[in-house]
Amino acid sequence: MNTSIINFDYKGNQISFERGNDVMVNLTAMAKPYPNKNLTNIINSQEIRDYCNSLTKLQNYSLADLLIVKRGGDNPGTWAHRLVAIRVAQKLNSDLAVWVDMKIEELMRTGVTTVSNDDEAIAYAMQVLNKRLEQTRQEKAMLEQQNNYLTTEIKQSAPKVKYYDDCLQSVNTLTTTQVAKQIGLDAEKLHKKLKEIGVIYRQSGQWLLHSPYSTWGLHATRTQTYTRSDGSTGTSIYTVWTEKGRRFIIALYQEGFDLKKAIKLL
Repeated sequence: MNTSIINFDYKGNQISFERGNDVMVNLTAMAKPYPNKNLTNIINSQEIRDYCNSLTKLQNYSLADLLIVKRGGDNPGTWAHRLVAIRVAQKLNSDLAVWVDMKIEELMRTGVTTVSNDDEAIAYAMQVLNKRLEQTRQEKAMLEQQNNYLTTEIKQSAPKVKYYDDCLQSVNTLTTTQVAKQIGLDAEKLHKKLKEIGVIYRQSGQWLLHSPYSTWGLHATRTQTYTRSDGSTGTSIYTVWTEKGRRFIIALYQEGFDLKKAIKLL
């Protein structure tokens, strides 16, 4: 496996990231600017240990994949898998946690990163925010266009009106976009989080729930109509969340996407 070490500056402190099949972060370097925080105590805390144990069960990692102690060489110290590193960073400093999360996300997406100091980090964050706002505006415009089309179709046929009221626009379910907005995320990131902890998976273009979550009454489906290139009408089915599903996702978010803790809140 080919790996590469990349060092990035965070407020004058060099933090090493290792890019291979996944991303590892040097926790020792990350914790250096925070001498009042005991890194060993954080790593050995019940919260971090529970999180690592859940990863080994739900994501088929071994503990050796999640935490590694390197002695000697150019980058000694305790290294952690990206998911664990983000949790540890949150215990050290919230600004640091956001920065680490951004670095990891960009490394995972492109294999490289361009942000190297605070000013550039702020500029980059603004670019990401503006891009997401623009995507949201475009999605809203597309949804409005789709709704206008559906409204026209509904007015032309009474049976379609009943189908629209009963199925397509059920007030008892929410889309992932709507639920994600309630916790300050976008749908793509929420889908990614739920996939990482083993709640959902993607098949044939649709997000589905793994067992046993699929039997808990957390979700339902909606059917959306569209016009094919030949002028005929097609349908697509997608997953939406019930009120119980919404509460489950909010509990996951409040508990740092820790399944065991979130389930206790249901």
